[in-house]
Amino acid sequence: MSAMVTGVDENRRPLSICMLSNLFHPVVSGSSTQSRILSGQLVEAGHKPFVITARVDRSTPEKDDFGGVPVYRLPCIRVPKMPISLNFPWLSWTFLPGNLERIRRIFLRHRPDVIHLHNHMFDLAFSGVWLRRQFRVPLVVTIHTMIRHSSAVYNMLLYPADRIFLRYTVARHADLMICPDVNIRDYVYEAFPTTDTALVPYGITPPPPADPEAVAEVVKRHDLEGRRVILSLGHVHEIRNRRDEVAAMKEILGVFPDAVLLIVGKEATETPRKLARELEIEDSIIFAGPRPHEEVPAYIGAAEIEAHLFTQDARERTSLGIATEEVMAAGLPAIVSANPNTLGPGVLKPGENFFNVPRNSPKHLAETIIDLLKDPDRRRRVGEAGRQTILDQCSWDSVCRQNLAVYRDMIDRLGTHQGDRNE
Repeated sequence: MSAMVTGVDENRRPLSICMLSNLFHPVVSGSSTQSRILSGQLVEAGHKPFVITARVDRSTPEKDDFGGVPVYRLPCIRVPKMPISLNFPWLSWTFLPGNLERIRRIFLRHRPDVIHLHNHMFDLAFSGVWLRRQFRVPLVVTIHTMIRHSSAVYNMLLYPADRIFLRYTVARHADLMICPDVNIRDYVYEAFPTTDTALVPYGITPPPPADPEAVAEVVKRHDLEGRRVILSLGHVHEIRNRRDEVAAMKEILGVFPDAVLLIVGKEATETPRKLARELEIEDSIIFAGPRPHEEVPAYIGAAEIEAHLFTQDARERTSLGIATEEVMAAGLPAIVSANPNTLGPGVLKPGENFFNVPRNSPKHLAETIIDLLKDPDRRRRVGEAGRQTILDQCSWDSVCRQNLAVYRDMIDRLGTHQGDRNE
């Protein structure tokens, strides 16, 4: 369960907070999870958040209540999957004249003190800018993703879209940008140099202890009995294409013939399957596909190690990712290729609370995994240290309070509290 936050922060009056996000439950993504849980935490803290999102799944109601949080889903146009957007299946377009009127009515109903936009590249960002102008309410933006592609050709298109178009249509209108880690902050400094920032980590809910029956079901489902399971958790696309992980299995299997790489996540690229066929190790690579989030603890419980490497940017500019942080919070040793200063200098310590390997070096990754499979005591030691690190740095109690501090600062700075505005 997430950490409970009780009472109104600092005995100050409750805030009304508009959460804008194209991605929200039941869409499964990192930013949808963050906005969903943060909204719930704000309710527990005595505040009044509400969510405006895209109705990408027509089976969901237009008006909903999610754990005490009013959710308004706007009619939208679904955008087809495209390579330039990593074949992401939930792209939508909501910036329509009818929706602007809907949003205006929602605003008048709730009278928000602050707008919190999640993701600057989706079109609700334009609605957020419009709302800021219309209602003179501060706009805070959480940057969840750096706009970079693994393809140099696509980057030629994305770079000006980000650094010119989004800079002048969205970023320059934001009162502050929330950065989940130092890599995102450095990206914001580079892309939008005049924008104020605040460093607030992602909140992480430690997965509950794995239910033995659920673990047994996962083992049976994927025929894992007696096998050494290396878990790789997260959607499969060209930024997380699993090339290194699949390639490393060739050497791992030479030492541990019963090893298996279990990849859990929606597939948007054929890269890992093609490589597995080329290496003739298809029987040792299992693609579980997307699984409900409540099944994640069972998959973690069935594994000894977790590994997935991002290929979006240089290692010194790469973040851990929410999936890795959740795995660490569960006490499973994680192998990544990331900036060790992601959560701040000295927080992540390679070999002590996580493992950091170079990218495009399957041999190095294989050696790290082989050493860990041989050493259960080290796996437990590093796993527990990683768990404590995430609990210390990313508890929802702390993250909720830090977001509230950002809201208060913006409201006080701009003098826009709802109680001070004319009705």
